[in-house]
Amino acid sequence: MLRLITGRAGTGKTALVMEEIRGAVERGAGGRWLLVPEQYSHEAERELAEVAGPRLPLYAEVLSFTGLARKVEAELGPGGRSPMDAGGRLLCMALAVDAVYTRLKVYAGARRSPELQAELLRAVDELSAAGLGETEVSEAAELAGGALGKKLADLALIMGAFRAAVGPEHLDSSDRLAQLLERLPESEFGREGHIYVDGFIDFTGVELKILAELLGRGADMTICLTVDALDGDSEVFELSRRTARRLMREAKDRGVPVRTQTLEGGGRGPADLLAENMLGFGAGSCDAEGKVFLYTADSVSAECELAASRAVELAKSGCRWRDIAVAVRSFEDYRAQLEAAFRYYGVPLFTARQTDISQKPLPALISAAYEIVCGGWEQADVFAYLRTGLAGLSTGECDELENYCFTWSIRGSRWYSEKDWRMHPEGFSGRFDEASEARLGRINELRYRASEPLMSLDRACRSAHTAREQAGALAQLFEDLGLAERLAERADELERSGRLQAAEEYARLWDAAVSALEQCARILADTELDTAAFSRLYLLTLSQYAVGVIPVSLDMVSAGDMDRMRRRHIKHLIILGASDERLPGPAQEGGVFNSDERRALSELGVPLDAGDAELWREFSLIYNCLSLPSETLTLVSPAFASDGSVARPSFIMNRAARLFGLHIVRADSRRFRTQARGPALELAASGKGALGESAREYFARTEPETLVKLKNAAKIPPRQLSGESARALYGDELRLSPSRVEKFAGCRFAYFLNYGLRAKPRRPAQFRAPEAGSFIHYILQHVSEETQGSGGLEGASDDRLDELCDEYSMRYLTEELGGLEGKSARFAYLFARLAESVRRIVQDMAEELRASEFKPLSFELDLSRPGLLPAAELPDGGRLRLGGVVDRVDGWVHGGRLYLRVVDYKTGSKSFSLSDVVHGLNMQMLLYLFALESQGKRLYGQEPVPAGVLYIPARDILLSEDGDLTDEDIAARRREKLRRSGLVLDDPEVLLAMENSEDPVRLPVKWKGGVPTGDSLATAERMGALGRRVEDTLKLLACELRSGSITADPAYKSAQENACLWCEYADACRFTEGEGGDKRRYLPRLSATRVWDMLEGGGTNG
Repeated sequence: MLRLITGRAGTGKTALVMEEIRGAVERGAGGRWLLVPEQYSHEAERELAEVAGPRLPLYAEVLSFTGLARKVEAELGPGGRSPMDAGGRLLCMALAVDAVYTRLKVYAGARRSPELQAELLRAVDELSAAGLGETEVSEAAELAGGALGKKLADLALIMGAFRAAVGPEHLDSSDRLAQLLERLPESEFGREGHIYVDGFIDFTGVELKILAELLGRGADMTICLTVDALDGDSEVFELSRRTARRLMREAKDRGVPVRTQTLEGGGRGPADLLAENMLGFGAGSCDAEGKVFLYTADSVSAECELAASRAVELAKSGCRWRDIAVAVRSFEDYRAQLEAAFRYYGVPLFTARQTDISQKPLPALISAAYEIVCGGWEQADVFAYLRTGLAGLSTGECDELENYCFTWSIRGSRWYSEKDWRMHPEGFSGRFDEASEARLGRINELRYRASEPLMSLDRACRSAHTAREQAGALAQLFEDLGLAERLAERADELERSGRLQAAEEYARLWDAAVSALEQCARILADTELDTAAFSRLYLLTLSQYAVGVIPVSLDMVSAGDMDRMRRRHIKHLIILGASDERLPGPAQEGGVFNSDERRALSELGVPLDAGDAELWREFSLIYNCLSLPSETLTLVSPAFASDGSVARPSFIMNRAARLFGLHIVRADSRRFRTQARGPALELAASGKGALGESAREYFARTEPETLVKLKNAAKIPPRQLSGESARALYGDELRLSPSRVEKFAGCRFAYFLNYGLRAKPRRPAQFRAPEAGSFIHYILQHVSEETQGSGGLEGASDDRLDELCDEYSMRYLTEELGGLEGKSARFAYLFARLAESVRRIVQDMAEELRASEFKPLSFELDLSRPGLLPAAELPDGGRLRLGGVVDRVDGWVHGGRLYLRVVDYKTGSKSFSLSDVVHGLNMQMLLYLFALESQGKRLYGQEPVPAGVLYIPARDILLSEDGDLTDEDIAARRREKLRRSGLVLDDPEVLLAMENSEDPVRLPVKWKGGVPTGDSLATAERMGALGRRVEDTLKLLACELRSGSITADPAYKSAQENACLWCEYADACRFTEGEGGDKRRYLPRLSATRVWDMLEGGGTNG
């Protein structure tokens, strides 16, 4: 007999069934089976055990359809067929497509697309679940015709080939129920006793056929369906109503009597009333105050915080965590933020899930390895592989190797070249010494450790032609890396640290990877596959495996998708995402069939979900979910849809508001943060208004020490080191070069990062201004020294100078840059162009000296040499020692005195500025000049006089095209570009000694009426005043540095000229005007007249 128990949710259908089973167990009557959906089986077992007691296993059993299949297999034997897992099924689909692709009209391209093969597998599963084989699908193809007919014809071919690929020795999971149907007549199951079926909205085609087969076998069958009345018209129950009618027809066809039993009553609370009337229009009479809550929140994170806050509030009222559930349609869109919010509020949360294995380190390593060998050894792929932690390099080793590869843009064959890398770790500007040689050796050792397993894989893959050979190549990589041992060690480490779930995941990773590899070798065997195709298929196969998550406690809030909310005895339900976008869920899209095709198939009698059936299933799902809570229901709608547009509340929200006369409340995130300690502390620290003040008052009473710590932590302290820390960083005796002084004067925090923490931004090795400058300095120094014994630069011929420039350019290329080997063609071109430019620069220097009585005294003079300059005493009791390298020192002896001129070669466009000097900037050459003034007699044997400082442009002179220029115009412009920038002594004799002409080409002065004029002139008195100012500024900056100042106080002249503009430390600094002492130092531009007035007492620094 077939008995249909019908009734709305909560009328006691399940309780009645369980009570009948309990009675049978007490009587000792066996053969009671409860058939439930797979995801409800554990819950049903627990409930039935609570009702029936410990004797339950002797007389009754809970089964799913898959469990029933296993039971029959256990009775009759598996038929010589072992179940095939998801990875093996995907590989069989690949074989199937390969076998029939020449006959396919629509899906021939699937042969080289594992992703499309996966789609086809899902389509085969759906057709099989509907009870269709290749014959039925082929018949449907003939009926459908057109494009849909071609699709179905292809699918019929693929289904047949897929069955053949699975073979008689394996059991495909999509065929498991079909095999159950075939073997049921041989089984004793259902010959006697009673079969109860509960928890289903409807059944798939093959499930319905199994139930029909069980009808009339001797055992009675009771099926519970949630439906108001079999002759009703509510769309909410239409699927269950149709299911009931189909079951009654099947019973009638088999001569099985049918009895219906309708249960009335049940819960009549607000949630039940809403569930029953969700598609109605009228108002209700039920009091929902304190039982139904309607909110809208500004964002998904705000929704999740509200749910966590609500859970805390409910727990405070006395309920257990397990009495609360959170449901949302398309749960994965909410998972991460929901888990974060519940952690923040201290609420234990269980979200049933299968972890995506493809995001784990081992699949990431395999994927990156294949990207490397198939994609040309790109740097990003290599370090994605290394940073999985499974390739044998530590994090620090990866950092060191990656920095080098970034600097030198290592990619492609440079990874597997047999020759060692010889480029300097610091780029073009680095100079080899013992430490850098050792560092380079270490980097090469890391490179070989990283590349050798990959090179072995690359060679094996190139010689592999079949799937079995490709699998062997990958297996060798596993062995070369010792992956089994590495993963076991990692699992042990995680277990020792208490991370049991992560440890279990690592253990399963290896099993999954090996299983997928073995199946590729066994199933695909001698199928021809290149490396790219094999890698995609293997990784897709590996992605079919998942790692389950086991709850660490029984008392946890549960959360999941609405279609998996099978828990009973929920007291409080929170539904998130209650917008029109999600409730009801959108029609099924994607896959092999679109919605129109599904509708057409339904009309042909092919039982796939389509059109109204999808909507009815959504309504049933929503109804069942709304019926779950026994005490409160909370609905939350987002203010914005996933595309950023304004979201509309779901019809459920609007229906609840009308039914119970409620208002949808805009959630205030600050208000629900008062529910938990962590969020409340944050509110106390940063919250404004009454709630923030209330939180502070609460913690002042309950945790005053915590509140004090919180307030102190919330303050943004000024950037300041202790004097002790500053001395630890910079030493008791401060050593400064002019470039360091310049950096500190430009910004204290930038100096701290650069010279205190020694933080270095990563830069690719390029021949930029600093590197080009080093090269030009090298040439100028060596060519000048080479010619010193034969009359200097001015005495050498142009040809000799060109010859020397070429000679030292080659020396620099070979000795300092490691030659052209491994360098790009662009580098070779740029270096050749720079070498050509440096010849012109040397020629210009020679011409300058030929027209001057000043002669070079020193090249690359290192002032930091021991004993060269004495340490200076600082006002704070410290000592300062000035260092640095002077590019060139020129001298002219006249009247028994040595006039000194400091020359600095500039490859950039920097010019001398008196205004900058007053502000502590641009003091480099003056620091050198006045230091040499004090020690010049000891160095050069005569009393020195400061004659000036000059920036000499050490760059090629390029003129922009500006209309038709005569040769004279071009010559005039070139002369102007050659003009130096700097400050020189206002003494006609000295100036004429510098350049023997009253129409100078290079000096930054003009002669009018035999008198030199210009802002670049300074009398001896002014030179003295400037020297005192530079010395005072240097000592002031040194004292400030020793005191620990690391304030972010960038020098700021304008939006186009300030210390922040090109700062390499912007990401670390996060400068915010007015916070923590962050403040721009605005530097006004001062005229030369204004500067001299200030220095001579005629004004103040302002």
